[in-house]
Amino acid sequence: MLNEPTTISSAARLIGETLQQDFGIDPEPVYRQCRIDTSKFHKPGSRILFSKMNKLWKLAVEASGDPGFGLKVGARVVPGDFYVLGHAWLASETLLGAFRRLARFIRILSTVGSKIEIRRQGDKYALIENFANRIVQPQQAALDAGYMALLQMCNFVSVPPIRPCRVVLPRPADENPVDYAAAFGCPVEFDDIEIWEFSAADVEAQLTGSIPDVADAVESIAEDYMSSLEEGAVVHEVRQMLIQLLPSGRSDQETIARRLYRSRSTLQRQLGSEGTSYRQILESTRQSLAKKYLQSHDYSQAEIAFMLGFTDQSNFARAFKRWTGVSPGEFQKAA
Repeated sequence: MLNEPTTISSAARLIGETLQQDFGIDPEPVYRQCRIDTSKFHKPGSRILFSKMNKLWKLAVEASGDPGFGLKVGARVVPGDFYVLGHAWLASETLLGAFRRLARFIRILSTVGSKIEIRRQGDKYALIENFANRIVQPQQAALDAGYMALLQMCNFVSVPPIRPCRVVLPRPADENPVDYAAAFGCPVEFDDIEIWEFSAADVEAQLTGSIPDVADAVESIAEDYMSSLEEGAVVHEVRQMLIQLLPSGRSDQETIARRLYRSRSTLQRQLGSEGTSYRQILESTRQSLAKKYLQSHDYSQAEIAFMLGFTDQSNFARAFKRWTGVSPGEFQKAA
């Protein structure tokens, strides 16, 4: 099932804060026009439909009358606004590591289809960004906010603050009401691609606040969150309920449907519309959890069988071999 792209809700909150604090404009009427639920601002990791965000950016720029509105929004960004990606960034050993995490987890910020490539070019590194989806394009102010947010994030971890060596922006040179060179502190060119060049020495320098173990732990959370973005909404609800109920042994479809305030037939229909079934989700959830538990070496096979809702260890072992072609013990030894 193709889902509409979404954006992390902190972006909408930052737009409102900028309207209020920089321009003295009450953002509530603008939020209402876009049908944005502001209660999401207090729920970490919550998301807003891209179509609503695009409208919000457009109305906010019009209300402010400032073509540089996006840069002002981006200047407000702190690592927490990037959800788990922000924490992984803070714990990275180098900016290169942070950039690689940004490229890997960019969909946490927006699922609109942005791709980041990192290239070593002589004594510099280039970050090259492209939008895979040419039909769905962000407002220019949203792009501007992203540019400034990147610099903000770099300077949260770099002492002294660093500046790019050169920036290339994908827009016509004669359509620039914004002084990007002054904002970024470096030469800015215009073409049909986005490129950020940084000194290799800056990018490879050890960061004083790095905590590799924390970065690795947060990556695991980021991976789980990214997986949830790839699923349909109902699939994600069912999977989360299964994780909660599997150890109790009460994870049949009837129970799951009731806990999700649906009839069994409604749940079947909704899962079918997302291209899957309860049985497929149960199997994939058990398989992914089994691998995770075995790799951790923290649980016996009997404990894992119980946590996954199997009646006994032998049933678990047979299911695991059907999934992977190897026994749980063989998988654990190789992990």
